[in-house]
Amino acid sequence: MKAKVLFINPGNHNKTYQNLSKEFSAIDTPVWTSLLAHFIRNKGYTTSIYDVNVDGWDESTAKRVLNDYNPDLIVMMVYGHQPSASTQTMPAASKIAKYIKSYNKDVPIAMGGTHPSSLPEKTLREDDIDFVIQGEGAYTLEGLIKYIKGKADIKAIKGLWYKDEEVITLTAPSSAIQNLEEELEGYAWDLLPDINNYRAHNWHCFQDFEKSAHADFSDIRTPYASLYTSLGCPYSCHFCCINTIFGKPGIKYWSLEKVVSWIDSLVNKYKVRNIRFADELFVLSPKRVEMLCDLLIEREYDLNIWAYGRVDTIDESLLKKLKKAGVNWLCLGIESANEKVRGSVNKKIISDVKNVIKSIQANGINVMGNYMFGLPEDNLTTMEETLQLAMDLNCEFINFYTVMAYPGSQLHEWASTKEDYLPKNWEGFSQHSYETLPLPTNYVSAREVLRFRDEAFIRYFTNQGYLKYVRNKFGNKVENHIEKMLEIKLRRKLLEN
Repeated sequence: MKAKVLFINPGNHNKTYQNLSKEFSAIDTPVWTSLLAHFIRNKGYTTSIYDVNVDGWDESTAKRVLNDYNPDLIVMMVYGHQPSASTQTMPAASKIAKYIKSYNKDVPIAMGGTHPSSLPEKTLREDDIDFVIQGEGAYTLEGLIKYIKGKADIKAIKGLWYKDEEVITLTAPSSAIQNLEEELEGYAWDLLPDINNYRAHNWHCFQDFEKSAHADFSDIRTPYASLYTSLGCPYSCHFCCINTIFGKPGIKYWSLEKVVSWIDSLVNKYKVRNIRFADELFVLSPKRVEMLCDLLIEREYDLNIWAYGRVDTIDESLLKKLKKAGVNWLCLGIESANEKVRGSVNKKIISDVKNVIKSIQANGINVMGNYMFGLPEDNLTTMEETLQLAMDLNCEFINFYTVMAYPGSQLHEWASTKEDYLPKNWEGFSQHSYETLPLPTNYVSAREVLRFRDEAFIRYFTNQGYLKYVRNKFGNKVENHIEKMLEIKLRRKLLEN
């Protein structure tokens, strides 16, 4: 009999984003879960996906799910909207595992993803699970299924952590996937709940708000899907944990023909227009991106895409093709205005960011600016410099992050040697949760960093220059939506004491 493998995509949007979850945050298709489910299905195993972010989870769900799917193995790939969101997803994953084991302790559970790969022994020791899959996971998972069905020696499976008579053991380090084209060749979108249950970020669709007939703009934000065109990142920023599952900095690509075939399927089969390229650095190889744009332009799909870019890889001629291909938003990691602050975390100095952003906007592409408060060399003056730069650049939308020592990052290794630098629970690693606890800097306390971030967010989005800009560019509905967003006040435990 074929093994039955159930992938559960964990999450708790209400806990992670508080009241922002009801209307303002995205509901993302689980990229890694979908990739691995397709891989396992192609190996001949019966494969299913249960997405908690869509179908929900409470104390009664475990019984129903186990009875409905009767799995031989449950797999949870712990990720989020971006790599750093893995840790904040752990409380939900842990609770799901606990409920499952309470109902049936004999069902084996495996966890993978950025956080479990960063802290495999701790994850296996503290959670009600049987295995941790370290690394990308495809072949580790295949070996684990064979072991469960009595067809493999557990010690021969690379990249697997397990308990051997309560002794936690690693088999051998896993090998990275070399040929994405052959080894991870597709997504199991057909195993997900109705694709219309997934929605784009609010800002991703600002340019379409005036067309919407719904108060929550749900008709233009769905359907929605995320996909990778590449895996990994060649850089080593101290605050980032993305390369944990790959073992080292680097990047590898699917062929453009493969990527376009996925987009063909999303558009023609699932009627998806809103797409996120989840690559950590999509605009890294201008020549490759230009070739992809040409293929998309030929199809005339009228897509609404957003992707990550770098200030130093943006080319004027490339922007015209990006826009024509349907890329309406580029997300740039600007991080800090201060050169010393950026240099302290191995982040390249930016010299021409103003002209780059003006060039992007002049070509009809909107900019999502990412900024960080609380880098090691930050103080109140340098954080104010960063806020003023953000207001001066006047991007169409921004993310203001506090610096977290995410497991898998160099900052986490450093912070682990300090007293009270790390949150007491995984929810504290969420940027928008009640429990949020950022790192202190060499000069400013964690409390001051968080207070500055939350006040800076209000200052940016109530700035009359910004509001006038988005009103003129997108219309009154976007301005009203932003004002509604500002009515939601995040509760912060750190600021209540």
